[in-house]
Formats: sequence, structure tokens, C-alpha cells
Amino acid sequence: MCGICGQYNFGNQAPVLRRNLESMTKSIAHRGPDDEGYHIAGALGLGFRRLSIIDLEGGHQPMSDLEESVWVVFNGEIYNFPELKRELESFGHVFRTKCDTEVIVHGYKQWGDEVLNHLNGMFGLAIWDARKERLVIARDAFGIKLIYYKIDGNTVYFGSEIRAVAAGTNESADIDPSSVNLFLRYRYTPSPYTVFKGVRKLAAGTMLTFERGAYNLRRWYNYRPSPFSPVKSIGEAQEELLDLYKRSVKRQLLSDVPLGLLLSGGVDSALLLALMNLCGDSWRTYTVGYGSTFSDDELTDAAETAGRFSSEHTAVMLDRKTFEEALPKIVACLEEPIASSSIVPMYFVCQRARQSSPCISCVNEPGEMSKWHWSARARMSYLGATDVILGCGTALTGEARPNGCALRWLR
Repeated sequence: MCGICGQYNFGNQAPVLRRNLESMTKSIAHRGPDDEGYHIAGALGLGFRRLSIIDLEGGHQPMSDLEESVWVVFNGEIYNFPELKRELESFGHVFRTKCDTEVIVHGYKQWGDEVLNHLNGMFGLAIWDARKERLVIARDAFGIKLIYYKIDGNTVYFGSEIRAVAAGTNESADIDPSSVNLFLRYRYTPSPYTVFKGVRKLAAGTMLTFERGAYNLRRWYNYRPSPFSPVKSIGEAQEELLDLYKRSVKRQLLSDVPLGLLLSGGVDSALLLALMNLCGDSWRTYTVGYGSTFSDDELTDAAETAGRFSSEHTAVMLDRKTFEEALPKIVACLEEPIASSSIVPMYFVCQRARQSSPCISCVNEPGEMSKWHWSARARMSYLGATDVILGCGTALTGEARPNGCALRWLR
């Protein structure tokens, strides 16, 4: 994972103070231990913390084109960046890195805001168009990556976490009773709300633009599925779904660091491991459980799956004492309330996985791969700087859609 943040004084064009931007960036240092970067241009400031996954040497952000006309900070991963890079090079764009971030820079120069519909992946990003003095903040189609923001008079503060926004405003936010009501009703706080007054999160597939002293919030993702014509047989649909899974998993295994998998005893993560084995072997897998003290424990089933697919398997065992002692620390890491105790075992298994696999993979909710379930509402705020891949459903719409059966996700 990485972390982005920024401040834009769009109303009065007052210069951004570097110390304020540094404070925002340092507040999310845990998201990116490998690098940090800043870009300040008058009323605009961008900050970045990096966990290196692709192009370890060349992925420094904020990133710009050679003319420094477009700047990008980006948290996420673009799975089709090799194809986009080749397409953009055919238009005459010259790349300086092997990083997926750079396709956003040149893609914006080529297609403008429409670049978002070319991206197959997950992202929370900000694009600064220096020539137009225009800021674009956007979130991926299914809301895998978070973007929080607060518009305070003439200024917008934004970041991957509420911490960055709070550090920018240097104010303690009050609790919003209406949002608490929503949480108690739905067990999560739906976009665009947060539990804090004045702090909002971009909804999935939306973008926030600032230009000429004004701002506009709108949806950029408006895909509408259409039925097959002619109607496919069950066998044809099964073959196409499996092919989509295979291509999606292969696409999302691009990495310059070791990859791993969070393995349960269920069908979903077993399917994901089987598909990963088509692209390689000896994957690292990790399982967490409570042993015989818990009737639904999956440690044994997960170990059997790992043995069948010859993965390098690690099991993490929790007991009640460890659970209760860690709970206050884990709650302190969260930015919004979560109505699920699974946050605790998730913390421990990711903590263990981080020791050997900077990027891991898991299935978010039971049955979601078999049911093509899109929900990614879990919000964990500190997994020890480990990027997570969520096994999610794939729409039967072809490769050009920004989705897949293994969507990388973080908090």
C-alpha cells in the first residue's frame, strides 16, 4: 500500500506551507515505509508515502511528465498498465519508468478525465494539471481504495486516511450523530459520510475537481451491463467465467516483491490459490485461527489445502488472552468503527505475513467469488504496511473493465 495526501487553496490561492504538508504526510508514514515525496506549487501541495511493489527504483512520487505539466500521487495498482503503456507510446508518449503510476500521467495528457475509464485496477489518486491549474481527486469504480477530504472555506484537504485530513486542518473533529445513526443501522458508514463532522469520503466511482475557484463532484464510472446476445449455454458461461478468473489473477500477480495469500479453509481462497498455481508455484500462504477452542476454526482445512497445492504455509494461532490484550491497540488504529470482530485475527495474520510477503492476497467475504459479490466494506486501518488483494467477483464484461477476481485492497 501507499498513502497520498494534499492541500489546495482553490479559493484564495494562498501558498501552501511545506510544514503543513509534511505534517499531513508524516501522519500516514505507516502506509509507506520505503519512500516519501512532496510537490508544492503555490496554492497546491501534494504528499506521498510509498510501499514499493512495482519498479522499486523508479516509482518515486509525486510523479510528473518531462515538462512537469501534469503531476500525480496515486495509491493502488493499475493491472493493465503494460497494455496502456504500449498504447500511449504508439501516440508518441515517452516513458521514463517501469511504474504503473506513469500511465496515469500520460493517460491524462492523452485522454483527460476519461483516463479513469481506461484504468483496470484499484486507485485513490490526485492529478494536478499545472497548465490549467486544475486538481482532480478520484476513487476507483468499486471503492477499494479510500479517499477522505474536507472542504473548509477556500481550502480542500484530502488523503488516504482521516489522519492526514486532521493533520492538515490541525483541528479535532466533532462526532457526527447522523453518521453514527447510519453506522448503527447498517454496521458501516456509507459514502460520502464519515463519523466526523465535515469530513467526507469519495464514493466509489466518483471524482472531485477544482478549477477557477470552484469545485464539482460527479460520477466518472457509469458502466451499464448488457445481456449476452445470443444467450450462452451454462457450459459456455462457465468456461468464460473461468477464463476471466485466470486472466484476472495472472494480471494481478505482477510484482517486484514476494507475493502471498491469506488462506482460509473455504472454497474461495482455495480457488484463488489454484489459479495462482497456474502462473507459478511455491506461493506463501497464511492462515489465522483459534484452534479447537472455536467450532468453526479453519486451520486444519487450510493446512490441507496448502498441502494439496504445495504452498509454503504458515499458521497463526490466537487465544482469548491475546485477542483481548490486542483489542485496544487495534481499535486505536481504526479511523471509523467496524462492526466485525474479524478485524482482530486479520490484524495478526497480516502482521505475520508482512515479515516475508509485502503483498498478500485474501478473500474478503464468504462466497463472494462464487456469487460474484462486489462488497468491500471492511475498513482496517493498520495492517503493518502490507498490501492486500481481495478475491472478488468478476463481471462478465471483458477485460477492459476496472475489476477482477482478485482486487488489491487496503483499509
